[in-house]
Amino acid sequence: MAQRGYAQFVEVAVEPTLAWSACTEEHWLRRWYALEASVEPHRGGRFRVRTRDGRERDATIDVWDPGRRLRLIYYPEPEMLHLHGEGVGPVTEDLLFDPKPGRTVVRVFGSGVPDVREWDAYYSRLRLGWAYWLHALKRALEAEPEKEAS
Repeated sequence: MAQRGYAQFVEVAVEPTLAWSACTEEHWLRRWYALEASVEPHRGGRFRVRTRDGRERDATIDVWDPGRRLRLIYYPEPEMLHLHGEGVGPVTEDLLFDPKPGRTVVRVFGSGVPDVREWDAYYSRLRLGWAYWLHALKRALEAEPEKEAS
């Protein structure tokens, strides 16, 4: 089955360690992304959030490289399997933290979304959602950097 992916990025005026914390620590995730968050901070751990629009995302942490890379594996939700159950695999999201002088580029690469009409809305929600949420991350991190770092 053909698959499709997506890529989004944002530059934030903070060091990679702070950008990493904002994407992996529960209190930070609740500031910019989720109403509820639970992170088991290690390879093989769980990454669970309930987003502000009520959706739940539940992933296994495949790569945990602090300050550099977080790779999440989302197994298909039961309600999505009925759309095209045969051959549907996991959706993966890689978050990469690229240090630049005085800033960090946070990149999200998603892959594994089936390239069939029934998955179009799900695909659009992920692609457009990350564009929105990365800018929310930027606003949260750059709001008051001196206070956030302490």
